[in-house]
Amino acid sequence: MIQSAPPSSFVAVLLTGVLATPVLGVQTDTTPPQPPLLSEFHFEDGAESRWELPRRYREVSGLALSPDGRLFAHNDELAIIFQINLQTGDLIKAFAMGDRSAAGDFEGIAIAEGRFYLVTSDGRIYESQEGEDGDRLLYNTYGTSAGRACEIEGLVYNPDTRNLIMMCKTLHAESLHGTITLFKWSLQTHTMAPDSILSIPLLRITSRIENDEFNPSGIVRDPRTGRLLIVAARQAAIIEVSPSGGVIATHEFRNRDHRQLEGIELTTDGRLVLADEGRNGRAHVTVYRSRPNQ
Repeated sequence: MIQSAPPSSFVAVLLTGVLATPVLGVQTDTTPPQPPLLSEFHFEDGAESRWELPRRYREVSGLALSPDGRLFAHNDELAIIFQINLQTGDLIKAFAMGDRSAAGDFEGIAIAEGRFYLVTSDGRIYESQEGEDGDRLLYNTYGTSAGRACEIEGLVYNPDTRNLIMMCKTLHAESLHGTITLFKWSLQTHTMAPDSILSIPLLRITSRIENDEFNPSGIVRDPRTGRLLIVAARQAAIIEVSPSGGVIATHEFRNRDHRQLEGIELTTDGRLVLADEGRNGRAHVTVYRSRPNQ
C-alpha cells in the first residue's frame, strides 16, 4: 500500500478560518441555460423498476457507473465493490480491496481513468484496479485531511478537471456551518488545494424544500451539463446544482418510496438510479426512466 499525506498548508487553511472568505459557489444562477435535469424524470409515475439486493449487501452505500455503462456499488463497512445488472438487478460479481477486505466507514465510490476509488467518512481515499469475482486486490491509500473539516459522505469524478469531488455531510469547521461544501482532490497530484472548494449556502436549499435541514448522502455529476445531483437520506430529497453552486431544482420523495437514500447514478441511456440502505431489511435499487425528447 502507498500512503500519501497532504501538505500541511491545506490543513492550516481548513482550521484557521480562511474558508470564511468568499469561495466558489456564492453566485446565484437565476436563469439556467437549459431546463432542469430533474424535470426529465417521471417521478410522479413511479419507478421503472425496483430491486431487492441480497441480505449480505444490506449496507449498500454509493453507486458508480463505469465508462462502458456497468453499475457498481459498495459496502459501507468493508472495501467490497459489487457489480449490479442494470436490467435485472442481479449481482454479477464482487471483489475486495485487501486480503482481508479493508475495514472503514466507506461513504462513496467513483470510477476514474480505469481505477476504482472509495472514500471514508474521515476523508481517506482507497484506490485499486477492477477485479474479477472473488478477487482480493492490492490497493493504495491517500490521506486528504478533508475529514478534519467535515464528515465526508459521497464521491464523484469530474473528468474535465481530473478531480475527485468529496461531499461534506456533518461539518466540523465552524467557517463551513450553514453550507453544503464539496472538496476537490486532484488525481494528477494526489493533493488538494485551498481553491478547490465549492460551498453552497444551505438556505438556498432549505428555502425550496419542506425542511429546515439538508443532510447530503449521495452525489452524481451529469456529464452533459456538469451539474450535480445530490440526495439527502433524512429528508428523502434530491437537489440539482449548477457547476458554480446555484440550486436549479429540487424534488422531495415520499418516505415510503425511499427510506434511506445513500447512492445515486445516471446511466448512459438517461435513467436515474437510486440506492436505499436496508436498515432492518434488504437494500433496494430503484430506476427512474427519463422523459422522451420533445
